[in-house]
Amino acid sequence: MSTQYLEPGARVWVKGKRTWMPSTVESTGNMGNMVKFKTEYGETLEYAQSVCNHDVVTPMHQSSIQGVEDMATLSDLHEAAILYNIKLRYSKDLIYTYIGSILSAINPYKQIPGVYTEELMEKYTKHHLGEQPPHIYAIANEAYQSLWRQSDNQCVLISGESGAGKTESTKFILNFLSEMSQRRMEGAGTKRSVNEAILQSSPILEAFGNAKTVYNNNSSRFGKFITLAFNNNGVIESGNIIDYLLEKNRIVRQNPAERNFHVFYCMLVGAPEETRTKLQLWPAKKYHYLNQSGCISDPTIDDAGHFKEIEVAFETMEFSAENTMDVYSLLATILHLGNVTFLTAGGATINEKSVVDFVANLLNVDMYALGDVLTTRSITLRGEEINTPLSCEQAEDSRDSLAMALYAVVFRWILKKINACIRGPESYRSISVLDIFGFENFQVNRFEQFNINFANEKLQNYFNKHIFALEQHEYNREGISWAEIEWVDNGECIDLIEKKLGVLALLDEESRFPKGTDDSFLQKIHGAHAKNQFYIKPQVRNTKFGINHYAGEVLYDSRGILEKNKDTFREDVLLLLKDSKSDFIYDLFEHMTPASEQRGKAAKKTKTVSGQFKESLLSLMTKLGQSNPYFVRCIKPNTKKLAGAFDHETVLNQLRYSGMMETVKIRRAGYPVRRPFADFIYRYRVLARGLPVGVEAKAGCVHVMETYDKERKDWQMGQTKVFMREVVEVLLEKARVKELGVVARTIQSRVLGWLQRRKFLRMKAMIVQVQKFVKGFVCRRRFLRLRKATIVFQKYERSRVARRILAQLKEERRLEEEKRREEERQKEEERQRELERLELELEMEAELEAEKERLERELAEIKARAAAEREKKLEQERTQREVEDRKHKEALQRAVELDKIFKETEKANREAQEERQRKEEEERVIAEEKRKLQEEENARIEAEAEAAAIYQIAELDTKLQAELEEEEEEAEQYVEEDEEGQTSPAKVKRNISVPGAGVEEDEEDDEDHHPGKSPDMFHEGYINMKAGHKWKKRWCVLKEGSFSYFRAKQDALKAGWLNKKGGGTGTLSRRNWKRRFFVLRDKTLTYHEGEEDGSKLLGSIDLTSCKNIVSTSSKSLEFGIELSHRTYHITAENADDYTEWVEILNKVMVAGVEDLKELQTVGFDTKNAVGSIEVTSIDSVAPTGGNSRPSSFTIVTAERVIECEAESADDAVKWREVLEPQQHQFSAGAGRAAIVERGWLTKEGRSGKLRQKRWFVLTEKDIRYYKNADTRQPPIATIKLNYLCSIIPPDETSYKQEGHWSMTLNTRTRAYRFASKSQADASRWCTSIQEVVDNLPVITSRYEALVDELRTSKDPDRVYRINPILTQSLTDVNSALLPHPYGMINTARAKSKGYGTRQEESVQLFGSLIQAESIADYVPVIQGILQTAFDLPDMRNEIYCQLIKQTAGVKHPDGLLTVRTWQVLSCMCVCFLPSRKYLRFLSWHLKRVQDEHPNTESARFASFCATAVQKTKTRDFPPSRDEIAAVSARKELSVSVFCFGGGVCKIKVDSATTASQVVDKLCVGMGLQKSQNKFALFEQCGALSKNIEDRIVIADTIARFERYQVHGINEGGEKWKLFFKIFCFFEARNIKMDGIEGGFLFEQACDAVHQGQFPANQVLLTKLSALRLQFKEGNYKAGQWSTDLFSFYPVKRKPSYQLDRERSGTLKGTLRGLGTNTLKRIRQGDEHHVNTGYSEQEIQTIKMGISDQWKKLKGITEMVAVEQYMQIVREWPGYGATLFDVEYNSDKDKDSRFPRDLWLAISLNSVAIYKRGDSEPLVTYEYPQILSFGAPATNVYKLVIDGEEPMSFDTSQVLEVAKLMKAYINGIVRLRRREARVTSASA
Repeated sequence: MSTQYLEPGARVWVKGKRTWMPSTVESTGNMGNMVKFKTEYGETLEYAQSVCNHDVVTPMHQSSIQGVEDMATLSDLHEAAILYNIKLRYSKDLIYTYIGSILSAINPYKQIPGVYTEELMEKYTKHHLGEQPPHIYAIANEAYQSLWRQSDNQCVLISGESGAGKTESTKFILNFLSEMSQRRMEGAGTKRSVNEAILQSSPILEAFGNAKTVYNNNSSRFGKFITLAFNNNGVIESGNIIDYLLEKNRIVRQNPAERNFHVFYCMLVGAPEETRTKLQLWPAKKYHYLNQSGCISDPTIDDAGHFKEIEVAFETMEFSAENTMDVYSLLATILHLGNVTFLTAGGATINEKSVVDFVANLLNVDMYALGDVLTTRSITLRGEEINTPLSCEQAEDSRDSLAMALYAVVFRWILKKINACIRGPESYRSISVLDIFGFENFQVNRFEQFNINFANEKLQNYFNKHIFALEQHEYNREGISWAEIEWVDNGECIDLIEKKLGVLALLDEESRFPKGTDDSFLQKIHGAHAKNQFYIKPQVRNTKFGINHYAGEVLYDSRGILEKNKDTFREDVLLLLKDSKSDFIYDLFEHMTPASEQRGKAAKKTKTVSGQFKESLLSLMTKLGQSNPYFVRCIKPNTKKLAGAFDHETVLNQLRYSGMMETVKIRRAGYPVRRPFADFIYRYRVLARGLPVGVEAKAGCVHVMETYDKERKDWQMGQTKVFMREVVEVLLEKARVKELGVVARTIQSRVLGWLQRRKFLRMKAMIVQVQKFVKGFVCRRRFLRLRKATIVFQKYERSRVARRILAQLKEERRLEEEKRREEERQKEEERQRELERLELELEMEAELEAEKERLERELAEIKARAAAEREKKLEQERTQREVEDRKHKEALQRAVELDKIFKETEKANREAQEERQRKEEEERVIAEEKRKLQEEENARIEAEAEAAAIYQIAELDTKLQAELEEEEEEAEQYVEEDEEGQTSPAKVKRNISVPGAGVEEDEEDDEDHHPGKSPDMFHEGYINMKAGHKWKKRWCVLKEGSFSYFRAKQDALKAGWLNKKGGGTGTLSRRNWKRRFFVLRDKTLTYHEGEEDGSKLLGSIDLTSCKNIVSTSSKSLEFGIELSHRTYHITAENADDYTEWVEILNKVMVAGVEDLKELQTVGFDTKNAVGSIEVTSIDSVAPTGGNSRPSSFTIVTAERVIECEAESADDAVKWREVLEPQQHQFSAGAGRAAIVERGWLTKEGRSGKLRQKRWFVLTEKDIRYYKNADTRQPPIATIKLNYLCSIIPPDETSYKQEGHWSMTLNTRTRAYRFASKSQADASRWCTSIQEVVDNLPVITSRYEALVDELRTSKDPDRVYRINPILTQSLTDVNSALLPHPYGMINTARAKSKGYGTRQEESVQLFGSLIQAESIADYVPVIQGILQTAFDLPDMRNEIYCQLIKQTAGVKHPDGLLTVRTWQVLSCMCVCFLPSRKYLRFLSWHLKRVQDEHPNTESARFASFCATAVQKTKTRDFPPSRDEIAAVSARKELSVSVFCFGGGVCKIKVDSATTASQVVDKLCVGMGLQKSQNKFALFEQCGALSKNIEDRIVIADTIARFERYQVHGINEGGEKWKLFFKIFCFFEARNIKMDGIEGGFLFEQACDAVHQGQFPANQVLLTKLSALRLQFKEGNYKAGQWSTDLFSFYPVKRKPSYQLDRERSGTLKGTLRGLGTNTLKRIRQGDEHHVNTGYSEQEIQTIKMGISDQWKKLKGITEMVAVEQYMQIVREWPGYGATLFDVEYNSDKDKDSRFPRDLWLAISLNSVAIYKRGDSEPLVTYEYPQILSFGAPATNVYKLVIDGEEPMSFDTSQVLEVAKLMKAYINGIVRLRRREARVTSASA
């Protein structure tokens, strides 16, 4: 054998213990006998040369010596070569290595410069996989490019152990993909928000989901599956992150050297000072949840820098400042919660109340409620709530579970916010990155490690299946020749875990089993899988079981596995968190439903943690199976996180269990790239251009492949696919790119030529266009020149013609002048001749003038004579005229009178005409009414005729029924109910029925008879319907199961009768109200005389010009339509019409086109229908008229027969189809609907007398009942069910009275009563009905829907404006604003106080609100409303909604009605809160009112309410009158607190102030903060005194006092008052008496003596009384005795009230209950108050003794008297104890070891029992001896002492004794703890 490779310096492989070792030959030794090898791992090996054959030593190939980038190319094919190759590259800082397309990444634990630069990223974007050195960027780029190359979704699976670098690899891939997206984005010009958001989500997820572990400083403690969606441009459009199995237990505990989640440390270091102060953040070492592991910080972690990154990420992810502060507040809550510690004191007790107080403030919950849920467990057993104290360990578990739940929900909330920010539209393809927890194997592995390793097992199986199984299967199927490779299949291990009867199945089964335990689960899996090769059962019995995983054996501890698998959240804790006043806290737990509130099927099965995780993994594997995977195998080089250290054993183990060797082999021998022939030819068709046309695809593929690899080394041809290695694919891709370049250039040349030609043609066209314009310009210029020349020619020609014409005109003018001159000459001659003639005439005239004068003289004479005669005549005429004037005046007077008479007559005629017209109108109306009445009478007569016919049919049926009654009764006697609810057909007689007859009492009133057509069916059209003897055309509509017919077509938005105020010019017309039929179409409102078609149109209103719809108070239900020129006044006939009309008019007024279209779809108003028939009441629809009238048909119901005629035969057929009842529906319908329950029940009529036995069938939507069990017949009736129906179960009282078990079903229309003889049957029916009701859809009222709309509306003012139901109303409402369960309120309190239904109560409450202005003293009304809210908690939402409605949209924010409504709302806010939905609505409303009405009473009340709801506490009583007055005035309530000696302190409290807060105020005011004794408040009246617990609201106590006063509950006529005194005496003997605390000790000692609770004889009592008088009155004065003896001397009498001997129930007889026994006892005490028990002689003797002692005290001061008094008192050993009068219960304890009348003395250290009046105790018990104490029955107190029989005592102060003992025990524990701290500090 050649041994050349054994020469010194040769590189060889040497066989080691586990694998081959890379070695160097150091020497061959002496004589060549021994060969010495030095391994690369520091070991030295020696072998004899004779044994150094190839089984021991083999030469190392050069590829292994130098190292390779792709381990599939290694010549030395074994795991040692792979290991050495990784080490060799790791030593050179080359952390990435290929195995084909699989990437191996080893964690360097340091920063390597230049590995992740942008330049390197740019480099990898330009090359295919394998062309560049291995890198994570190459995998990311390959996945990105494959989106288009393979047209499929891609995924990258990153796997490896914890600390291998999975999280960092995920970040690098996301960064690369984001950078690629951004580059594409910049080219497309889109935004970068999604990319930034995806990158910025990483700091948040790392802070909240990562932590430092022993393996990794940034270990992911949850799995995440990140999906990035890309569009066609390669841009990220959206993303989604799914989380898996957050490690919640890390919150409360960490392993050594580990830390909690990063975010806690980042917040404590980096938060601003303001935030740290607000949240009281301290250094991490002060928090229990952070300091357990001893690791607070790490030099490699920059917490402050990370906090800044978190802040930036929050801002990028659109977290508001409020959101961020809420998250920090919750994190601080978790930290402070961890510092809550507990003490053992009769159960767990909180050590530091201040910590719990601060946690409660952060959570916005009640401090006492939080303390209760941490220290007690509340369960409900048989309807009674039972509180069980927890041990300290259980309390710590409760605290830790709360902390884990808070962190888990805030983590989910953050993830949901991130997903909402990065979510976008559906995109082209996606790339997913899986970063999930690595395989874990700790010293102690629990449930979390089991789930983590199960997930890794599934992923390894996916890897194996994809790499090995599927690949080999496909090679075999395709006929590829290659050697099979063996690989480890972990399928059996997965089957062991998840298959039927596997570990998970048994775990879930045991988790659901009530008595299942961890041990029983362990025994089950031991028994089921002990023989399974993958299951490990420990040899020694313990709590562990093991699984042989692919990565090795892991033992799991089963302790606590069931509890973790259930992951139950205590119901009381959940309810407390859902009651938080913080919206953020509520939102986190809003969708978590307590088990007691889960409805229907949801409560039957709850998924476990493992079940949910299994489903998540199944979903994940499905998504992975739908994507093309890429694998990244992360490897950690060592377990100590050291840079440069390479532990070959650690790495070898990882290589082995990850199947890396098999992967190298299969990648080397296999063909990872495969394409179907058609796909191959399509992609590489450019390489087959020389291929003949029509050749087969396979031959084409062979042609292409042989072109590039003729030897077929790297490819094979399968049956349907081409198989090749990556090397060939790279060659093909390069060739394809090259050929595509050639083709592209050819195409480019053609395209460029085409573009040039198109450019040439475009230029040619442009040149032609230019030529055209130039030629046109030239031609135009020539034309203009020619036109100018032509104009010149025309000018000269025209001037020549003008001159010629001018000459002609001048000549004509000359001739005309000559002619004129001739005419003037002739005229002058004529004038001369005329003058001569005139002169002749003048001469003649002179002669005539003389003659004229003569004649004038004669005439004058004649005139004189005539004048005299005329004068005479005038005198006569004057006389005559006077007479005529007198007659004329008389006639004129008569004419005026006649005119007046005429006008009066005319007026009378006009009035008569108007009266005649009015009478005519009245007669017309009367005639119209008579006509209508006649028509109605005709219809009535016709209906009576039809009724008579029906009655005859009914009589016939009655006779038939009477004949069959006996047979039916006999049949029913034989009807028996079996288990299946079937009835023997042979025993049931045939049932005869006539339609419309035989209807039993009140069954015709059932909600639905005979179910017919689907309620969603719709049909409409005209039908002629016969009414009487006339046919009338009606518009008929079938909708929602109702057939309605109208006088006219219903095409309007709304129509109906309204009263309109007259609009004429006359006075009467303007004041008259006329009833008109209004129709609203689009935006036009018209009004008519009637509702028939063609009715006279009286007017129209255009709503487009409407300014406003106003409500007026002048008349009820009146509103106005205000236009620019007038206002129309209209009144509705009822409140519903008013609301509907105002709402629709407001909506139409502001509606756009689209809004009107929506309103058109609302439908018709059935109120305007002439009639309406429920389809379910139709018995039959039959055709009539035969062939002569094919469009006629008849509708038959139980009440009437309607003859109809459609417009055509086809319409008649359609109407018959939609109206015809489907008889087969009755049985088939019940069969189709899932039958929930069926059986015989007795149905009672409304009167309760008629009872009929019926067969009932309960389905998922209704209840149907039949005559018998044959459901093929129609049911008698169907009762529809909905979410608001309620079932009242039977009770024993009714059974004793009636003899059967009755249950009541409340529905929308009425209540049904059913009965059963069996209680079990009745209970079963009740449960089934309630379950059906609970599973029906939730009903939402219109107001409720509007509240939801307001929360999301961008314009709430518009919502208010068009929906008057949201705003203040001055009229009553007819129904509640919110949906309420039907039926009477069935609580005991409601029954005792006479409440009706919730609907009735809602209407009454609203009525009391709108009458606020008319009531002088409104306080009783407020008290009544608050009492209703107290008695009916489910009505509080309704009350709040009514109050919000009445304070919204008010016109007068300072008005009396508004102010009083605000007063009611203020009182509600300080007492009761609504549900969360309406609390948010209330807060939104209050803010809106403050913004809308600033500086008004409304705004001030809104501010007060907003402050009040932040501190509202649960109340035990409605507020008192004084509190209501204070709240109404927005002031604090002033209360008086009394002390001994008559001192009174005035304290200001609000409605949330507790007793502890008042005590703190008093202690501060009196300087008692450092007092060692515990002070408290007491309720006191005379001798009665009761401690007020710290959590009690003082306002409740004041309200209780008011009730005491009303009921006359007092002692001796004294008033109840608050009293301040010492509750626990921790230090009673060493207190100086000259201070305030000493004064309290003295006064309480005096009170104890006065109450007879101090053992003393008469002499000692006399001395004490004298000292008391000396202190109070001073020195004795002879002859004066002004003080009542029994004000300081004990009265010898019985107790003020007798004890109640009752032994059942809870604590009665105390002041808590205010029961009748209490009243009786206290009033008995009042009657005997004056009985002192002393005779008059004894009283005088006592007075004389006191006087003698008093005289001896002369001269001593008050302080000396106090000290002497206290010296006497303190001499009694029992001083400092509180004494309770008890009676020993000898009936319980037969030994009679104590007398009957005893004192029970409760002190700091013990409980002692005294015979009443004795100074020495009968027995004393230290607290450690007391095992338990409490009240087993009413007024019975029981002590259980270690080693003795239990003792029982009768006392009415059971509660006081128990509270005092518990307070002392808690005090002792705290004192001891304080002493221990002082001791440890001094040590």
